Amino acid sequence: MAGPIQLTETDFDQIKQNLVNYLKSTNKFTDYNFEASNLSVILNLIAYQAQLNSYNANMIANESFLTSAMIRKNVVANARQIGYLPHSATSSSTEIDFSFDLTRGLDLDKVYPGGLPSSLEIVAGEAFNVVTQDGSYIFNTIENHSAPIDSNGVADFRNVKIYEGTRISVTFTKDENDYTQKFVIENANVDTSKLHIEVQEDPNVNVTRFYSQADNITELTELSRVYWIEEVASGYEITFGDGLFGKALADGAKVYVDFVIATGSETNGIRGESSYTFTGNLNDSFGNVITVAPTVSRATESAGGGEVESIDSIKFRAPKSYAAQNRCVTATDYDMIVRDVYPAVDDVYVYGGELLEPPQYGRVFVAVKPTNGNALNGVTKNFIKESIDNYRIASLDVSFVDPEVLVIEVKSLVYYDDRKTISDTAGIVSQVRDSIQRYADSAGVSRFGGVVRYSKIVGLIDDANEAINRNVTELRIRKDIAAVIDTAASYEICFENQIEVDYHNPVVTSTGFYIAGESELYYIENNLPEIGSTVVDMQLFYMDELNQKVVTDRKFGTFDLLTGEIMIGVDNPITISQTLERQDLIKFRTKPYNNGQLIEAKRSVYLDFDVSQSEIAATIDGGAQ
Repeated sequence: MAGPIQLTETDFDQIKQNLVNYLKSTNKFTDYNFEASNLSVILNLIAYQAQLNSYNANMIANESFLTSAMIRKNVVANARQIGYLPHSATSSSTEIDFSFDLTRGLDLDKVYPGGLPSSLEIVAGEAFNVVTQDGSYIFNTIENHSAPIDSNGVADFRNVKIYEGTRISVTFTKDENDYTQKFVIENANVDTSKLHIEVQEDPNVNVTRFYSQADNITELTELSRVYWIEEVASGYEITFGDGLFGKALADGAKVYVDFVIATGSETNGIRGESSYTFTGNLNDSFGNVITVAPTVSRATESAGGGEVESIDSIKFRAPKSYAAQNRCVTATDYDMIVRDVYPAVDDVYVYGGELLEPPQYGRVFVAVKPTNGNALNGVTKNFIKESIDNYRIASLDVSFVDPEVLVIEVKSLVYYDDRKTISDTAGIVSQVRDSIQRYADSAGVSRFGGVVRYSKIVGLIDDANEAINRNVTELRIRKDIAAVIDTAASYEICFENQIEVDYHNPVVTSTGFYIAGESELYYIENNLPEIGSTVVDMQLFYMDELNQKVVTDRKFGTFDLLTGEIMIGVDNPITISQTLERQDLIKFRTKPYNNGQLIEAKRSVYLDFDVSQSEIAATIDGGAQ
């Protein structure tokens, strides 16, 4: 009697061998040479088909679940089942003030013999062109903006929100005879938050109605003018109501869609009023086209641009979004809702006021680290706060706090065996930097509320190349403080970690800066502590022409070694005129306690790695055998 066929194998060779074993177990093929016969070809085909079926079954099973799916369309489809829409690419935005002076370039007596118009209007669409070192970009207005003209012929536009991207309009017509009709915007970089949809409901009446995106099905009626949007393989699909939940489209209805194709995070961080050149359409109240160039007086730093949500992010956020159920009750709820309304963030940390000393009951504090820069500007904070009002509990007040960015730098000397690798010293250094950067970018590094362990850094340096035998590494922590230029001010620098005690060398140093009215380049460092002391003084000094340190103030501030808090200029505020670092920054570096065995991020402290400022060196290990 023939033995049973093994059904658990998925490898080609093993499947074929199982078939051979089965045939040998019968009386007809006991001594048959399978490899030297034509039967081997047939067995190969059967084994190949079995392996293909096994692979397909495995893929189907994996792609049916959110946690195991790897193909984007399947991940998106699985997330859709729990009501999660992956965030699209988003346009960076800025708030801008500008004014048009009609007396510049226009002969008012000829253009307006009957008197000045009452107002000027900017038509929705392209408004400004911005040129940076990375390229040229278009910024748009989503709606028309108007401003009155004063008696001097000047129209001031204030707080105008403009968005980066290419603005496009498309039109769809409802056809009830097309049972497979879909309204698809075929572009993967659509900013879905900037969609503007109007519908001409009656094809014989030239009147359009605005439709908004549905966010709560329980509030919809058969007359609600809403739409839904879903990510599909070619872009985004728009669907409308069925007559029960949302108004259904009549046959022949025209759908007008305006949207913005976003560049993403590339246009974050644009500064300076001079960068903006007006290219929009400007009309006066008489309907005349005006070609006067405006004067831009204010433009906030552009922010908010982001890329299409990644597969890993969808897998991580979709279940948490489902748990939040569109309401802000727990800290996790606030985290998810903030990410939904403003996707361009590196991390979000939320904590209740009851955790503070003294407690602030009834308040929720939100710290947001944007993808560009260290803190949100006031305009963005107001936008997020207004956006989450519909989700939060009315009795709780939401306050935004700027994250305290704590930068970690690595100083390492790597010893390697040159007989085990073809890489030279520069190659080893590059591999170590890449290893640290991958770790810094990985999801395993907690930004808010996380820790960095010295042992982990040492281990990943050793693993960067198999030729590395050992490394001598120390961690440094850094705080970047923005100086208030030409203004007397005091400064508080909080490392929020215990600092190493060194009785022989200063443990805190700063980058250089200039004090108003003086020509020397000054620095700050701590005085050497006394035995058993936990609070030391900070001193101000400069280097003379012989490169000798000249201390001008030995009690310039205080430094608490237990909490890592530095106080400068509390009693006598300091006026800084210029700094060596860009963006008016002064960088303070120090050594964490116990060589950084455990660096913690408490509450609004955000951990960040600066690999570019890390000091990595490599040398051949002379003791290698």
